[in-house]
Amino acid sequence: MKRIYHFLVSTSFMGFLLLVLAFAMAIATFVESSYGTPAAKALIYNTRWFELVFLFLGINLVHNFFRYRLYTKKKLSIGLFHLSFIVIIIGAAITRYISFEGIMHIREGATSDFIVSTDSYFSVKVNGEETAEKVIFSELSYKEFDEDLTIDGQDVSIKSIGFVQHALRSPIESPTGKPMVDFVVSAGQGMQGFTFGKGELVNLGPATLGFEGNADIRFEQEGAKLFILADRDLEIRSMAGGEPEVVPAGTRSEVKLMHLYGFDNYLVLVKKFYEKASLRVTKDGSGSSPEDAVIVEISDGERQAVVNVFGKAGQIGEPITYMVGNTPVELTYGSKPVYLPFSLRLRDFQLERYIGSESPSSFASEIELLDQEQNVQRDVRIFMNNTLKYRGFRFYQSSYDQDELGTVLSVNKDFWGTFVTYVGYLLLTLGMIWSLVNKNAYFQYLVRHLKAAGSSKVAVIALLFVLAGNTATAQSGSTATIPRLDKELVDDFSRLWVHGRDGRIEPMSTLSGEILRKLSRKSSLNGMSSDEVVLSMNLHPDQWKSVPFLKIDPEVAKAIGVKQKYARITDLFDLGGHYLITDQVKAAFAKAPAFRNKMDKEYIFLDERINICFMVFNGDLLTFFPPVDQSDAWWGVGSNPTGYPTADSLFVNRSFGLLSDAINNPESDIQPRQIMATVAAFQDKFGKEILPSEQKRSAEMVYNQYQPFKRIFPFYLLLGFVLLTILFVNIFRQKGIQKGVKGIFSGLIILTFLIHTGSLILRWYISGHAPWSNGYESMIYVAWAAMLAGIIFGRKYPMVLGTAAFLTGITLFVAHLNWMNPEITHLVPVLKSYWLLIHVAVITASYGFIGLSAFLGILVLLLYIIMNERNKKNVDHFIDQLTTISELSATIGLYMLTIGTFLGGVWANESWGRYWGWDPKETWALITAVIYAFIVHMRLIPSLRGRYNYNLATIIGFASVLMTYFGVNYFLSGLHSYGKGSAEGIHWAVYASVGLITFMAVWSYFKFKKYEEVMVD
Repeated sequence: MKRIYHFLVSTSFMGFLLLVLAFAMAIATFVESSYGTPAAKALIYNTRWFELVFLFLGINLVHNFFRYRLYTKKKLSIGLFHLSFIVIIIGAAITRYISFEGIMHIREGATSDFIVSTDSYFSVKVNGEETAEKVIFSELSYKEFDEDLTIDGQDVSIKSIGFVQHALRSPIESPTGKPMVDFVVSAGQGMQGFTFGKGELVNLGPATLGFEGNADIRFEQEGAKLFILADRDLEIRSMAGGEPEVVPAGTRSEVKLMHLYGFDNYLVLVKKFYEKASLRVTKDGSGSSPEDAVIVEISDGERQAVVNVFGKAGQIGEPITYMVGNTPVELTYGSKPVYLPFSLRLRDFQLERYIGSESPSSFASEIELLDQEQNVQRDVRIFMNNTLKYRGFRFYQSSYDQDELGTVLSVNKDFWGTFVTYVGYLLLTLGMIWSLVNKNAYFQYLVRHLKAAGSSKVAVIALLFVLAGNTATAQSGSTATIPRLDKELVDDFSRLWVHGRDGRIEPMSTLSGEILRKLSRKSSLNGMSSDEVVLSMNLHPDQWKSVPFLKIDPEVAKAIGVKQKYARITDLFDLGGHYLITDQVKAAFAKAPAFRNKMDKEYIFLDERINICFMVFNGDLLTFFPPVDQSDAWWGVGSNPTGYPTADSLFVNRSFGLLSDAINNPESDIQPRQIMATVAAFQDKFGKEILPSEQKRSAEMVYNQYQPFKRIFPFYLLLGFVLLTILFVNIFRQKGIQKGVKGIFSGLIILTFLIHTGSLILRWYISGHAPWSNGYESMIYVAWAAMLAGIIFGRKYPMVLGTAAFLTGITLFVAHLNWMNPEITHLVPVLKSYWLLIHVAVITASYGFIGLSAFLGILVLLLYIIMNERNKKNVDHFIDQLTTISELSATIGLYMLTIGTFLGGVWANESWGRYWGWDPKETWALITAVIYAFIVHMRLIPSLRGRYNYNLATIIGFASVLMTYFGVNYFLSGLHSYGKGSAEGIHWAVYASVGLITFMAVWSYFKFKKYEEVMVD
């Protein structure tokens, strides 16, 4: 027993548990992506074995807290943040087992005193007695309910044997079935299908409709015939046309199939009447069905029946009745109502949009709190990141009804779970920060070791030739037939204010760049700037229809017969003008996003590009003209505006027509630039109060013109590459360093970094929010953090500085691959939080430090590879220094990643009432933290300690960072905003990199074993 205990609390078992935890969570994210969140919870997150992993980790932490005397003054900083994990686990346990979470939906003017539980239940009710179990059904976990009951003296088994997500009810003829009516109802907003047995009804608002029973309008069976009886007049129309027939109220009429029955703006169409039928469950391939189905087997030992129970998690279940002998048995699947000791009345729901846009800026609920027990009646306002806290419950603004007349509030009751967890977060942050400066901590030991190693042998010779400019790109089709435009006219066009599709007011140069990147994935086209391209498209639409400049997926191109890399607009239409991909686009949009495959998405992308082209051709995207009512959308070129004086309305409608005439007729009395100047004056006249400042326009145009992040990455790459190359040559030559050359070389990198920093500040100023709100912005920020880490650790170590510069260059290069989206946009409401600002800043900066340690690991493998008898001691000295720096960088990265991850929990809790929800993004951030916790603790595991193992682990571990950043955003589903681009599959370079690193790992391992005797770990 003692031996078992020592094994359970050993560092080796701790490392094993960390890897099991990381692997399990990784599998869960893929299960969730394929089968939904319930499947991931049922198979992993909510299982006992998963909880046991945390329990054993907790026991291991407690034991090692005392084993390593982490409670002593010298080690208290380390003990504090290790102890914090115990506190966090306890807080999580309280949340899981004691807390409550749900949703409250309220319409304007209505009052609600209950919450719909987030948890779902399956219940059986017999003779007033109910047996209910909390269940998590999915198509991978359908055996969730199994109960044996005694009904009328008989032993009856009721168990779930299947589950269909997005289920459809399909009636089929059955000799043992019951009468059913299959019909659809339309109210002008699409059609909804129903299949009713006797006694079932639906509330349509002005009336109830059902099959017999007490419905206002009801179907009634008489033998093989079906009749309809209503308390109001019904108008009957044949689908074939003709005069309508009116059935007076109270008159019983035989139902005519495939006829429309109209009342109160509703239309009912009876598709078929079944004398005997049963419901067959089928899966809705489009994913749009609003309900699921549990397949239940009921057996009394002699007879066996299969019953379909429909419902859905998050919705109150509707019971279905099955007769066992003469006893009715009610089966229900769904969430439960939880009643409150008080109620909320929605006085008003308010939605604010960005000016002239459908994009929400913020939304809020004006609530009246009513509590008769406490004699409380007061008005409160709930909006994103601002909650109502009352009697242990917290109400968060979550969502709203599409008609904007109702609100959806997230609700939780988890004071103690949240409090204990927050205490853990606080201890964690204090302990980690303290450990960085505590002279008795391992981090400071590494600092002293690095100083003792000295830096005189880390030498470089600088090369001062640096090339700048943009990378070459593949050319699209010729634009030789397109007339070129005057440069000054294009410049005037680029300076015009335009109202973007998301409501942002921006210079035309910004929108032009976004349009061209959407269409061609380019920033210029055959020598034409994006501004010239867009203006030319509006002035010469017919010529542009024959230019191959639309980016098209190779598989889509093959399917529709396009042979070149870029498509023409004319390629997408036949001679009769019919759109060739209409059917494919309709089929793609008919599917729920989660069910769309790669081809579906590519057809949607291509359709979007075509639509953008025509919106440029007809001027819909060129919204230059502010309205009289500044809350409305701006008017586009060629539109027929309202509210202006007649002369101004005519100018809006005809301005660009006049511009085209002036360009095509050089002898015209009107000069093209005069028209542009008049448009600019029109903007000042009607939009002066809402237009950004001239300074901001100039700043944004400078940013668009120079594209600083795209221009500086070649500098970073070349400086880093040259520095590392020279250093490796020097290892063989064993030469010293020239201080002046080192200073100049370091100065160039720092100068590039300062430009990088200034560009970040410029983007912040232009957008009005911190530059890490989407994928592109967070990439350029990660690159900045990586370079900052290199400057901090590379003051005396040029190899570190060169590695950081090369890593930063690669990161910026990746940010400018064609599937990233560098547009500047507004923030969605949930992102307007200072907690988010801190969370993203800390967690993305951690990627820079972790990335630096990974690249240093690659350098160490290269050093092993070049090691020989002549240079082995010198190389070993380099390896020792780089490994120490890598450990320092990885430790800082791990601390920042861990703190940033839990700060994200604070943001989530303050925004929608849940500090941890197993969203793939937060889960992969935790996986990365767990993996790097394992890596930095490898020195405590006898079989894994050593510099070779550590450096190889930092390289392999970096894959988790890439998955956290790219995999989740572009390949998995998630709540986070960074995945605004769309990846086109795994790039070939990924496979090549894996192969190269594997080759290096094997080669360096043999070299490591060969010269192991000269190395001291």
